[in-house]
Amino acid sequence: MKPYLLVLAAFVFISSILWVPDVYAQFGGGMSGGMGGTSGGRRGAGEHSKGCATGEKPDSNNAPAGPAVPMNREQLQYHLGTLQVDLHLSPEQAAVWQTFADRVLAMEDDRSRQRMRGNSAATLAPSVTGGIKTIANAVDTARNRLTALEDIESASRALYQTLQPEQKTIADLRTAAFMPPLLRG
Repeated sequence: MKPYLLVLAAFVFISSILWVPDVYAQFGGGMSGGMGGTSGGRRGAGEHSKGCATGEKPDSNNAPAGPAVPMNREQLQYHLGTLQVDLHLSPEQAAVWQTFADRVLAMEDDRSRQRMRGNSAATLAPSVTGGIKTIANAVDTARNRLTALEDIESASRALYQTLQPEQKTIADLRTAAFMPPLLRG
């Protein structure tokens, strides 16, 4: 055999060995089994990878994620907008939807103002305010929050009454994802 063919054959053999990990990487399973078995590659009939056949989000474990990060107005508008599009609202439903969305956004605006007020009060030099004034401010804040929550409840009940059963299912699932951080305060 000619020497350059031997070198070429050795090069092809070595380069194919180097590509093997990249090829096996597309089958998943980590380093414990390659393509076969239950640890990776093709899965058994009853076993699904997360996010594919089950519709789950990857790494979701149905456990509470801990304290929810407050949503900003743009994120809330995005969630409301995508829900509105997915509901395929009729013109009659759209009017009721707008009331609901306005109330939700108004509550988020109130929360944002409250957070800014809390941040600015924390940065100011401590002033001596009476305990009664602090309690009165807390009561006013709670009263305003209760009013906003009642407005959202009445708007959501009115909207829910206009929705069809399949729309109610979509609304239930989607509002459960973005409303709790807003409602927790």
